[in-house]
Amino acid sequence: MAAFAAKAEDASDPRTWDPKSWYLPGSSSDGFSEMRLILARSSAVGCEPNCPEWISAEGAIAAGSPALLKRVLKKLGTGKLPIIVNSPGGDVDAALQLGRIIRKNRLDIAIGKTEFTDCWPGTEDCGASYGKGVAYFGVASDGGAMCNSACPLMFAGGVHRVVGSWAYLGVHQITTTYFPSTRRVRTTYQTIRGKRYQVTTETVTQGESYKTYKMSKAFSRKISAYLREMGVGQGVLDRMKATPASDIRQISLADMLTMKLVTSSGSVDIFTLAGICRRSPAPANCREIPANAKPAEVAAIKTKAGPSQPAQVPLSQPAKPAAKVGDEGLSSGAGSHLVACTDIDGVTRIIVTNPNLGQACGGPSGMGPWPAWGVPSSPYISSDVKP
Repeated sequence: MAAFAAKAEDASDPRTWDPKSWYLPGSSSDGFSEMRLILARSSAVGCEPNCPEWISAEGAIAAGSPALLKRVLKKLGTGKLPIIVNSPGGDVDAALQLGRIIRKNRLDIAIGKTEFTDCWPGTEDCGASYGKGVAYFGVASDGGAMCNSACPLMFAGGVHRVVGSWAYLGVHQITTTYFPSTRRVRTTYQTIRGKRYQVTTETVTQGESYKTYKMSKAFSRKISAYLREMGVGQGVLDRMKATPASDIRQISLADMLTMKLVTSSGSVDIFTLAGICRRSPAPANCREIPANAKPAEVAAIKTKAGPSQPAQVPLSQPAKPAAKVGDEGLSSGAGSHLVACTDIDGVTRIIVTNPNLGQACGGPSGMGPWPAWGVPSSPYISSDVKP
């Protein structure tokens, strides 16, 4: 008797992702870190004491990801935070479970990456000094963020769903891995002290696993039913079937709107931009923390470089005349601060940061400054500043 166990997964490998071609050559996602779910709070300048919070979901979707999300939601209680996802894909069945959990709890979702500005999850003593249920501070953006393969199925569970212009959502055929085994049952009889006993011996032999790269009719019906359940058009499934497992195809914003995969145009900023908490009424994911519980400057001033972000070393004193700071001539307005920024090329420069105008750091390879995450306006940089 032969039996087959199957595991549906994706075949995307973001390690080989070329941003110029937007192409992901096929390989298994098993080598990636499993999805990490972290409660994050915005560290944008001028955000405190009332800042947006969200659930950062980054990594490959694994069989244990749904249980992890349930634990996070249990910790939140009645609070509803949007999910900011950045994932290469993973376990398809787990993605379907995640989507249903998200829909059941009526959570919003966006594609984005969370850059932690104080310390990175997993580092020693990270977040140990903060109270009020917040351990990690950061900023979210859609630059370089992805949601591929199985991830769009999870994404479909959101009540409000947005994909920014710098994010990438791609689909392709599902890869199914089969694990064949042979089960043999042998029955013998033994006579002990005049009584006859039946003895059954069972042997299971594992065969060599193999993969298929075409969606079965049964699995196609399963995905189709799920998309209808989520109110998403069947065009998503058609696009999946039409794209080989070794390739991946980006779905444009116009097509996502037509397919109802996104509910509106927009980006992760809709849920994470610091300014949203100044609205009246403030969105549900905004939370005010008194200054005596967490100093307003903690998230924005005290920073340590993460593994993939430029080092930013703020100078705690307000902007002063250039003679007291260095040889560079700096001009600043009231409330400005000096910030020393080091990009990934190791170039250091002094930058004047004005709360009303934004914050900037020098870009890599001479790309120039960029505004601080979560600050919609342009950065203020003195014309006298030199690299």
